[in-house]
Amino acid sequence: MFFLIPSAIYLGYIFWPYLEQGRLWVYFLFAYMTFVGALNCSWKQFRELLKAPMLFIASLALVHLFIPLLAFICGTLFFPDDPLTVAGMVIAATLPVAITAAVWTYIAGGNNLFVLALVVIDTLLSPIILPLSTYTLFGAFGVLPLERLVQDMLLMVVLPSIIGLLLHPYRTWSPQGPTQALLNIGTKLCVFLVVAINVAILHEFFVMTWSEIGKLLTALTLLVILAYLSGYGLGRFLRRPFGDVVALTYTAGMRNIALGVVMSVGYFDPAVSIPIVFLSLIQQPVATITHSIIEFVRKRR
Repeated sequence: MFFLIPSAIYLGYIFWPYLEQGRLWVYFLFAYMTFVGALNCSWKQFRELLKAPMLFIASLALVHLFIPLLAFICGTLFFPDDPLTVAGMVIAATLPVAITAAVWTYIAGGNNLFVLALVVIDTLLSPIILPLSTYTLFGAFGVLPLERLVQDMLLMVVLPSIIGLLLHPYRTWSPQGPTQALLNIGTKLCVFLVVAINVAILHEFFVMTWSEIGKLLTALTLLVILAYLSGYGLGRFLRRPFGDVVALTYTAGMRNIALGVVMSVGYFDPAVSIPIVFLSLIQQPVATITHSIIEFVRKRR
């Protein structure tokens, strides 16, 4: 992922005449990603989630209330005269937790089962949370086609997730086997194509000076760092085991950028999509640094 997203952005911008014609494929590609993610989640993981209802509720409140508020504050401070950029930052912060949060939690020795279940449930709730939050915050920017937005998210997110969950008990291959590896490669290819196609659609809006790019990256980096710190702080405040603290940290910092790009391109002014695309450049590097900090803290415990 570290090199995948920047490569997708670059190729989407360079080969936009060809890639922008794949707009309709985005829905199928995203449905595949959602299906594979749900296929890897068992009912046992949901039981783990229900064992810690306070942790689950706190995670949702952090992800969909507190961090979007931080995004609004950061956006307003950096871009007081650019409401569309502020809107993009807030929408990016409201997105569901990304599956890469579970990957990083596993690498850091955190509560991976909790994060996997949370990712699926948060994704299933996204047709309710995203339209509600965006309409509440940014209804003033124009008429938001809520009915079409919810319908598309049901087809791209909810239906594939339910099918994946129902088929999980019948999965015959090993999670570490070649079949799963092939499915994971397919998922990464889909992420690459979704980002590249949407960047191609937005190519004419990527006309920015280096100072504008630097300012946006600075604002987004600050937001991501604050999100990670918020997750860590919440875990310590709730006096959770260190594995849960790690889970909350990555849950707070990782967002489903592919869904954000698809949603913003389809339903908002194209300028709203720019912060979401640039956020994809920051998430993985900050996650890597966070892992080093977590290891340092663990050794000092």
